[in-house]
Amino acid sequence: MSLERQESLLLAQQRRGYSRLRFNDVLEDEFVEHRVQRIRRRLLLIISIAVVFQLVYTILDLLVLPATISLTLLPVRVFGICAALLTFLYCRRPQSPPRLNLLAYVTAYGLNGACVAVIIHLSWIQGVAMPYDGLFLVLLFGYVLLGVSFRAVSMASWGLCALFILLGYLGEGWSAALGFQGMFLLCANLIGSMGAYLQEHGQRGAWLNLRLLDLARQRAEADDARKLRLLAAASHDLRQPLNAMGLYAQHLLEQNRDPDVHRISSRLAIAVEQLSRLLQSMFDYTRMTLPGGVQVKPEVFALRPLLARLSGETRAEANVQNIELQLHCPDVWVRSDPLLLERVLRNLLSNALRHAEARHVWLQARLELGVVYLEVGDDGQGLSEEEQASVFEEFRQLDNPGRNAERGLGLGLAIVQQLAQLLEHPLQLHSSPGAGARFVLQLPPADAGQWQAPAAPVNALSGRVLLLEDDAAGREALAGLLRRWGCEVWACADPAQALECMAQAQPQVLISDYRLAATEDGLRAIERLREEAGLMLPALLITADVGGDLQERCTRAHVILLGKPLLPARLRQALAVLLPANAVATASPVAAPH
Repeated sequence: MSLERQESLLLAQQRRGYSRLRFNDVLEDEFVEHRVQRIRRRLLLIISIAVVFQLVYTILDLLVLPATISLTLLPVRVFGICAALLTFLYCRRPQSPPRLNLLAYVTAYGLNGACVAVIIHLSWIQGVAMPYDGLFLVLLFGYVLLGVSFRAVSMASWGLCALFILLGYLGEGWSAALGFQGMFLLCANLIGSMGAYLQEHGQRGAWLNLRLLDLARQRAEADDARKLRLLAAASHDLRQPLNAMGLYAQHLLEQNRDPDVHRISSRLAIAVEQLSRLLQSMFDYTRMTLPGGVQVKPEVFALRPLLARLSGETRAEANVQNIELQLHCPDVWVRSDPLLLERVLRNLLSNALRHAEARHVWLQARLELGVVYLEVGDDGQGLSEEEQASVFEEFRQLDNPGRNAERGLGLGLAIVQQLAQLLEHPLQLHSSPGAGARFVLQLPPADAGQWQAPAAPVNALSGRVLLLEDDAAGREALAGLLRRWGCEVWACADPAQALECMAQAQPQVLISDYRLAATEDGLRAIERLREEAGLMLPALLITADVGGDLQERCTRAHVILLGKPLLPARLRQALAVLLPANAVATASPVAAPH
């Protein structure tokens, strides 16, 4: 049944009311199933109380009553205990029908109550003044603990009272004592029935509200899933042409030496890069606000290599602004998601370099009392208490009232806060006007390991590249840019064409788009090309859908993942490592499949 149909039934039932304690057939079946599940969850406790009740009175019979009378009552009590145990064995079976479940449950209650009524009258007949309080306790048990419908518990309880009065009348005839006892039990039943009615009415109302809330939750989850699919599709479709624009802009910038054209192409490249960053921020923040949009993949890693790489990549921007960037980090290991943590630190560093108006910016880590404190700080203008309260708000830029796009959208610190919460790394801001600002993350330390400094990459490009890209504009732009950098490029539109080119190209690096028009994705295509070559060729995978699962797949496959829109500087940096100046292939043979 669709969500809309379920919601319509629930709302219609809520409008009509349920004073007769009855829903329409569809909802009534669901409510009965809900009631049975609720009974099953506490079945052991309820049956245990019933059995203990009979056992306690059995022991009292044996201790207090004469042996002949107690032995006469013993089979009746054993019968009540057996009925309760058999009901437990039947009702705990998942395959037993719900309505038969309830019938067996109420029948066991009625049999135990009937046993108590019979025991009271058997005692009276044999001259023992057995009090009728035991039957009152049975009624109390039924109305308070049983948890069945108002009709079922009322019929069973009123039937027990009628049986008690009938047995008394048949055994000893009518008497004032029997009349008073019957009147007491009938009044107790009247009070219990009213309470049972009010209790079930409230339960049905609460169930309707919970079902409506659950439908609202399901609708919200479906909407979130639809938004995630739309976001993924929009991310990919928008970044494809934007990626080609950036590559063509780089083409124009490098190829034409006319001053006017060079100036215009330079501005175009800057504008495309700004648009790429703004689009990336929008997509990232939207994805993080949706449940399940970002998956955290924690692992143990050395913190110093990550900070050293970030510091090195950011140092050029700091030098342009005449800012001294400092790095202080001991050899500590932490447990976190390195990809998400890197995004947090990049945003904090970018915020400090662009908005703090500082002369010194530092990135440091220290280990104190079992906690790694990771700090990004500056000696800039600082923030007042009011500004600190609003600095993490979306689209909030304290120093950009004119909404200059070159200064971003104001989502950087909002993304930082969202990611810190996802990672469960407490984030603190320490600042005051004129004294700079310090953003401090608290990370859990991990067992120490030995870190080997990575070899310095060689910047010269030379080598053979096999490019797999199904988008014609993107393929042409990227192939042309690679050729401009000195690479020999074989550009292919599909995996079949790429396999045909392998013998001729003998590539040293594979570059593939992730989403291909073919049935397989780019990562699988890279694996097939490696199998064809018999070498573990270095590979780059380009995609607009950078996520934790894909990053994990790329890590296992030893493939470098680059996001779209593709920044030429990032691509050149990656190729500088994979294609050294002497063009010596560092590939290793692929193990033959078993």
